[in-house]
Amino acid sequence: MIRKTVTLDEKTINELDHYAKKEARDFSSALRYALKIGLLALVNPELTVQEIKDIIEAQVDYETGRISELKPEDL
Repeated sequence: MIRKTVTLDEKTINELDHYAKKEARDFSSALRYALKIGLLALVNPELTVQEIKDIIEAQVDYETGRISELKPEDL
C-alpha cells in the first residue's frame, strides 16, 4: 500500500468521519471505500450509487465463495 498525503476540507472530513462510524469502519477504510465508489461512478455514470455498492458486495461474495455464478433460471 502506498501512503500519500491528501488535504480535505473540514466539512468533508466530518462527513467521512460520520459515515465511517455509521458503517463501523475506521476513517481510512471509509475514505478508500468512498473513493472506490466515486471512481466507479465516474466510469459508469448510468449506475446509481446503490447499484455500485450492490455490485461491490456481490463481487466480494463471489470472491469469498459465498455465491457461485448466478444463472438466469435461478431468478
